[in-house]
Amino acid sequence: MRSTEHNAFFREALDTVSRIKEENGMLYELNWFINTACARFDTAYLQSRDPQVIVIGDDIPAEILYAVCDRPFYVLGGSLETAHWADELTPRDTDPFSRSSIGWLLNPEFDITKNALIVTAVSSDSRRKLISVLRSAGRTVASIDVPPADASENAIRYYTEQLVTLARTIGRHTGKHLNGRRLRNAVKKIAAAHRQRQRFLLTAQMASDFITDEAVLLAAQSMYFADGLGEWALHISQLSDELEALHKRFVFKHRDKPRIIVLGSPVVFPNYKVPQLISSAGMRIAAVADSLSLEATLSVARTHRFASAESLLNRIAQIHLNMISSGARINNTGLYSHFIDLTKQLKPDGIVCHILKGQIEYDFELPYIEKAAESMDIPVFRLETDYQYQDMEQLRIRMEAFSEMLTQRKLVRRRYRHTA
Repeated sequence: MRSTEHNAFFREALDTVSRIKEENGMLYELNWFINTACARFDTAYLQSRDPQVIVIGDDIPAEILYAVCDRPFYVLGGSLETAHWADELTPRDTDPFSRSSIGWLLNPEFDITKNALIVTAVSSDSRRKLISVLRSAGRTVASIDVPPADASENAIRYYTEQLVTLARTIGRHTGKHLNGRRLRNAVKKIAAAHRQRQRFLLTAQMASDFITDEAVLLAAQSMYFADGLGEWALHISQLSDELEALHKRFVFKHRDKPRIIVLGSPVVFPNYKVPQLISSAGMRIAAVADSLSLEATLSVARTHRFASAESLLNRIAQIHLNMISSGARINNTGLYSHFIDLTKQLKPDGIVCHILKGQIEYDFELPYIEKAAESMDIPVFRLETDYQYQDMEQLRIRMEAFSEMLTQRKLVRRRYRHTA
């Protein structure tokens, strides 16, 4: 690979974190998350990494992974440069997430797969193609099927069997075989991290004058990038403390910007094109309702932490089949209910549905979202794009028009309340 490509690979991350650092200069603890994210684009760091297990996507329960692996290495796409590396390896209609994932795992600059078992869920045609490309390249891939129907008793049984088989496959590779103690410890670790993440998101909403949307995304998503989940939980707790202290110490004049919920294809570091557009159009992100944010809310209740391994496995399978977002599902009722709950709780001014080109499974959900939003009188903006930045100006014009409409609606409602 030419040095210019290497520079572009690191510069992609550097451009994003430089903007975040400049706009959030008063947040000292944010530097840990910036450094953690940048490490993913440092070829020296990647060359030194030798992960035992690489996880593609976010649709495998984290409790299962952490029960049989100390530090799973997540690949979630998000990089334009790694997508470019995969141009000759994938069909032209492959979606950006799959291209980027292939580029992370098959490239001439670093190889994190040499001793790794790659695991993923067969959740779409693109994922099947991705698995085929990796196996053709000689990589070891273990996959599970996601039942297409809702969480019936048979579906839960089938999914539980899939998870047990996957855990045994990973365990043979890592030397950490699945048992009740390891599963209970993983459940405890995941639940603790989820609580800290939820606390941070609530704190960031309260102290939104002190942290930008991109910084919130970066800190929350770093749980998938950090070397250790416990270390991430410690730093996210410290960042929450810092935000709380700033909120108590300083009084900022509230900026009455339209607040929106973002859903659809996950927005993943370093490609923060969507929050950039939202911010430049004068709006704020009230919440994100995608598969990543949904996965991070799923955890086994504390009352189940001392259950048997068999009972825990069944509970994990049941929770994920009820709530998981996957292109393999006929109806993603879990993601829909997650969106409805956030909408009722936050009462946003608008909704932005982000669709990565090629990820048509997210378009299948759009009619249900639009119908629900219409019943609540909330406008919906469909944003289809990819990891390229050439369309930024065109999209910004459309986004600014959407923002202006939301602002006018807020003004009309305010006048109506004053005259009522």
